[in-house]
Amino acid sequence: MNSRYVYQPFWDYQNGNLTEEEFKSRFAASKSRAAKALGNTQTQVVLQLVLQRLYTLRNQLIHGGATWSSRVNRDQLRDANCFLHQLVPALLDIMMKNPNELWGDSNYPVVMP
Repeated sequence: MNSRYVYQPFWDYQNGNLTEEEFKSRFAASKSRAAKALGNTQTQVVLQLVLQRLYTLRNQLIHGGATWSSRVNRDQLRDANCFLHQLVPALLDIMMKNPNELWGDSNYPVVMP
């Protein structure tokens, strides 16, 4: 939560879409919200904030923010890998134990030609 590099408004600031003050204010508020949510065991809020950061990291990887064998993003990738290593099996376990639960429509359903 403390890395500005996985916080989308940092990149909005870098690209001229936010002022430095706006970015810093939002970043401080986001870190404060995360700390407060963690302290109040608001798991949904913490998970939402972490997944937002992971999405920004994903965008960096997919859209060219990192290169093969570079040292860029390695700390964030290590942390993301550790987090997802725990999260994905837990989510799969929940889904397997609740086969009759409606999980929502597929965004990419099979379409036959």
